Amino acid sequence: MRVSIGGDHADPALKKVLIDSLENKGIEVINRGTDTLDSVDYPDFAHAVAADVVEAKVNWGILICGSANGVAMTANKHERIRAGLAWNSEVARLVKQHNDANILCIPARFVSHQEAVQILEAYMEETFEGGRHARRVGKIACAMIAGLLCLTGTAHSQSEVYANTIKAEDLESHLTVIASDAFEGRETGEPGAEKAAAYIASYFESLGIAPYDGETYYQDVQLLRSQIKGGKPMDSSLLLLFRLRSQIKGGKATTGSNPLVFLNDFLFYPGIKDKQMLNLDMAVVTDTVDWPDVRGKVVVVKAPEVDGNTNWQKGLNDTRIQADDYGARAVVVVGRDLSTLKSRMKPWLMRKSMTLDRDQPENGDGTRIPTFLVAESATSDWWKDTPMKSWKKWAKADKKGKILPSVVLPNVKWTFELLRDEEHIVSQNVLAYIPGRDSVLSDELVVVTSHYDHVGIIDGEIHNGADDDGSGSVTILELAEAYMKAVDEGNGPRRSVLLMTVVGEEKGLLGSEWYADHPIWPLENTVANLNVDMIGRVDEAHAEDNRYVYLIGSDKLSSELHDISEEANSKYTNLALDYTFNAPDDPNRFYYRSDHYNFAKNNIPVIFYFSGVHEDYHRPGDDPEKIMYDKTAEIGRLIFHTSWQLANQDKRIEVDRVNDFPTK
Repeated sequence: MRVSIGGDHADPALKKVLIDSLENKGIEVINRGTDTLDSVDYPDFAHAVAADVVEAKVNWGILICGSANGVAMTANKHERIRAGLAWNSEVARLVKQHNDANILCIPARFVSHQEAVQILEAYMEETFEGGRHARRVGKIACAMIAGLLCLTGTAHSQSEVYANTIKAEDLESHLTVIASDAFEGRETGEPGAEKAAAYIASYFESLGIAPYDGETYYQDVQLLRSQIKGGKPMDSSLLLLFRLRSQIKGGKATTGSNPLVFLNDFLFYPGIKDKQMLNLDMAVVTDTVDWPDVRGKVVVVKAPEVDGNTNWQKGLNDTRIQADDYGARAVVVVGRDLSTLKSRMKPWLMRKSMTLDRDQPENGDGTRIPTFLVAESATSDWWKDTPMKSWKKWAKADKKGKILPSVVLPNVKWTFELLRDEEHIVSQNVLAYIPGRDSVLSDELVVVTSHYDHVGIIDGEIHNGADDDGSGSVTILELAEAYMKAVDEGNGPRRSVLLMTVVGEEKGLLGSEWYADHPIWPLENTVANLNVDMIGRVDEAHAEDNRYVYLIGSDKLSSELHDISEEANSKYTNLALDYTFNAPDDPNRFYYRSDHYNFAKNNIPVIFYFSGVHEDYHRPGDDPEKIMYDKTAEIGRLIFHTSWQLANQDKRIEVDRVNDFPTK
């Protein structure tokens, strides 16, 4: 048995006495407060206990205040609550025997602690008599109100009833689990993420949601994990996963070789398409306006100098695009100082990387031309018998504005071998599929997503990711509960709804990309995607008021979706809707950085709900105690109202706009 108890400041000590009495009997107690003598508002605690009873989280409840009138009146505002006030044991027996009270209200200022215990015991010992009393209890709900509810029980009024089940305390209860150290930062492919997936699936099952395919809540996501493995630094015999060498040839025989050492002499951009390049010609391009024939060759360019320092990035993207267009196999950029760039890129290069494990590369995957950054000190043998004579002379001529001839290096060939340590792993998206009740509209699907993965353990510190995206994940759990309450009452959504927590967002939106490639429902029948990522904190721009949310993408494909969102907010939540990051020229490019993008690029209207970046973003301080649960609950209710309208209106929203964001 479980009991919920709450009360105001009238006598917190009495509440403690009653809790002890219950626990001594082996009864589990949920304490809804308050536990101090500081003045509070009794309705806050009465509502919390009543909600526990209505939602069947407990068998019955106890409320305490000075006269007990206020808490009884408040609790009885809730449908299916019968709160009975008892000031002695006899009345306590009657409120159970005749009135079937499911909340016992005790007047703290009119009974002693001993009398209160006796009142509680009398109530617990009694049973509902039924018979004529059952008929009378059935008439407690006002017939007029019941009839009015039947007449006005539209999607909007139902929406409010079910949205109100999304509560701050429930969000906190879930988040203190999945954002705990036991889940080890929920990194994709690691045990912590598997624990999170299991917790989410178990909760979906506890709500009575059936597995989407009749067998499982999991959609397997095939992944390929790779990592550069190094040995001891400065070991000249070190065999790395990436090996690069240039060979000097004279006549018909190789006269020598000059191996380049990874992370010492050169760096590269990951995602290289070609795993092997053998003895390729190297074409030095000195004028990127007038290109020579570089088809099938490796293009060699010089990194520009800016304020006396090598700028490895300036103009590089244009050079890569041109080289790819002209049919080159790779780009080599030679520069004077690699040390600063090396220190910045080394952690990125040495990290574990993860991609989708596809049988065949998708169109466009891996098409970025291989690009290598090479220190000029490692290229001394390259310039022999060329107009450059040496890299320094080339740099000096360039500084004077003199363009030397573009040439193919006469005695040097390029060989590159990619040796990659690969691990094939399977992770999971976790799906709660709720079939629509309308025989026609159920063929259409509304999808709500969050990602449950985070970045794991870095330098020995667990990154719990309470906000990113624990806040979104637990919101999905609460949305599932709200929808199932509607289903259980025969008011389920007309369209089908998919509540999905995806994996691998931190690795490149992998889980949602896999779903878009392997949807359980045709994408052409998918109405919209509402994506929830980081809604539990505030950013610097909103430090003084947490009642806001950034919306991104709502008007990009469907003007109707934007209008529905605005109407839901003005009618139910009245949050400040901030569209700062919705601008097409937003430098943060958040539109491309969470899972909704894999729906948007398939012409499915989206809304991305987001509270902004804070000081603990991707740091070990992103912990559950810093989450603003009331804020998260409010945004969760806005998401529910919006999704409920999408799932219940007669006509599917129209895609009437072309995405005006620039090409990714």
